[in-house]
Amino acid sequence: MNTDYNLYKIFLYLYEEKSISKTASKLYVSQPAISYSLKELENQLGYTLFYRNSKGIEPTMEAKELYGYISTAFHILNDAEEHIKNLNQLNIGCIRVGVPAMIGGFYLSSIISKFHKDYPGIQFEIISKSSTEMIDMLETRKLDLVIDSFPVTSSKNVTRIPLKKFTNGFVYSKKLGKVSISSLEDLSKYSLLLPNTLSTSRIKLEEYLDDKKIKLTPEVESSPEVMLSMIREGVGIGYLPKEFIENQKDADDFEFVSFEGLPTVDIQCIYLNEFLTAASSKFVQLLKEE
Repeated sequence: MNTDYNLYKIFLYLYEEKSISKTASKLYVSQPAISYSLKELENQLGYTLFYRNSKGIEPTMEAKELYGYISTAFHILNDAEEHIKNLNQLNIGCIRVGVPAMIGGFYLSSIISKFHKDYPGIQFEIISKSSTEMIDMLETRKLDLVIDSFPVTSSKNVTRIPLKKFTNGFVYSKKLGKVSISSLEDLSKYSLLLPNTLSTSRIKLEEYLDDKKIKLTPEVESSPEVMLSMIREGVGIGYLPKEFIENQKDADDFEFVSFEGLPTVDIQCIYLNEFLTAASSKFVQLLKEE
């Protein structure tokens, strides 16, 4: 736009007030200054905008055409300013969070519920994908933050905040019948359900087992949610966080066995500090407090 924003603002007041004196009063400037600005705008546009008469001024046909555009533009700008104010005051907004379904279900849901009570106008968009995909979305600003188990790598200068540690262990349903597990070696007697090979939980488990010279071969490799369903039906023994099991409505139907040194699930929040919105920044603050 080549024309000064203030010239169009004066034009709007002149058009609506039909008076140079009233426009000057509304904008707290002198009448000569208003007349000078009007002349400057007419020179820039190349046509007359108002005719003087005994009652004040009347818009020309060109002014009537121009008013439709300028009025719409100013309304859009006002709406944009109001929208930004609401965003900053946390009246409206959306926080886009990348989180594995398991963590989102038993850890994040209660925190979102607490946040929503204080800021009911803020919506959440929850995305559950692989760690690599979620980090890619964070780096391309399709997500505001990622909550995942450590370690998560990124090529960007991300901020990392440790949140929680969860206890991993071996879980089975009472439907499985009599089970006796006093050592890691005993697990090989049963059908094992383990996390997917490339998951952080599985990688850390394999490192732990290798250190102890123990090899466990699963019959099923799957996501925590599928694993839990199969454990619930008595298919075998799975590997899950204790807190995930305790969060289930039928938690009393499960048995949990852990061993010294088993890797914990270290949950962290990852974000690009310079791109945090007011809403996502407030949510990160709540995560820290929790």
